[in-house]
Amino acid sequence: MRSVTLVTCLALAGSLAALPSSLLAQKAADPCSLLTAQDVSGVLGIKSLPGRPWLGTSKASCFYSADTTFDLAARTATLMILPTGGFESGKQMGASGPLAGKSAGVGDDSYYVSVGGYAKLGVKKGSHEFSITVTPGPDKLTPDQIAELEKALAKEAVAKL
Repeated sequence: MRSVTLVTCLALAGSLAALPSSLLAQKAADPCSLLTAQDVSGVLGIKSLPGRPWLGTSKASCFYSADTTFDLAARTATLMILPTGGFESGKQMGASGPLAGKSAGVGDDSYYVSVGGYAKLGVKKGSHEFSITVTPGPDKLTPDQIAELEKALAKEAVAKL
């Protein structure tokens, strides 16, 4: 499962790297301002530290976990601000998998992308586009269970826009 998550994360990073830099420059919100450690702790059932940039440098992603590592084998959450057009690109990726065609009913529009035990929620609210990814840690959660955790976090984030 870790290999599926890693491959999916690398694919997402690769797809974002291929976008024109003009689109990547249009990030409007600070990803770490959309969720609090309390929000994440309550939803994921962990004692999350405050969000921090992914690998310490990303201005588009905020990572939440119970410790200071970036261990995707633990229960974590990542909120990523999507570049303009990133929502629609991600929505097209969601055309297959266990959650294909499913909306979370959050924001103005939403979609899930899922592969194996991995799920990611994309949300659009006004001009804001973001995704939330939860890694379940050692627990064996189904994509539907992961999707519910992501939906709960997305509701918290949308309320702060």
